Amino acid sequence: MNNNMVFNGKVKKIKGCVIFFKSEGNKYVIPASDIFSIQFENPNDKIYLDYIETIGLDGDNCLLGKSDAKNYHGKKGSHIALGVLFGPFAMIGTAIVNPTPEKGKRTLAMSENKNLFDDPEYLNCYKKKAKLQNITMEAIGWGAWILIALAFL
Repeated sequence: MNNNMVFNGKVKKIKGCVIFFKSEGNKYVIPASDIFSIQFENPNDKIYLDYIETIGLDGDNCLLGKSDAKNYHGKKGSHIALGVLFGPFAMIGTAIVNPTPEKGKRTLAMSENKNLFDDPEYLNCYKKKAKLQNITMEAIGWGAWILIALAFL
């Protein structure tokens, strides 16, 4: 911490500028401005990876592209419905399309990375994440349709 105190514990959540962690059975909520550094034992920890994806890594345009696609691209409910209605054809259609931040109304309105919309690394990572996210939602819809169909057999 900034006051030289040290805690050993488990980070439970990072939300906005607040760190939630547990140490020796006690729960703490500390403003990030009071923390000098945090060391994660596991670099593959989901909380750590989500945090890094949110803040970016010193201009890592790929992480920023993935983050924008995850947070702003697509209407997930619509893709589930497409999966229910069209199954694998919806997934094939999504694999063929070329998602861009300019085509996504929410991305265009809410992204703080508009200056990267023409950066090849940002765009490549944005497209991959957007496609994967939409195909996953369509697969969930298709799976739901299959389960419903099996339930009526």
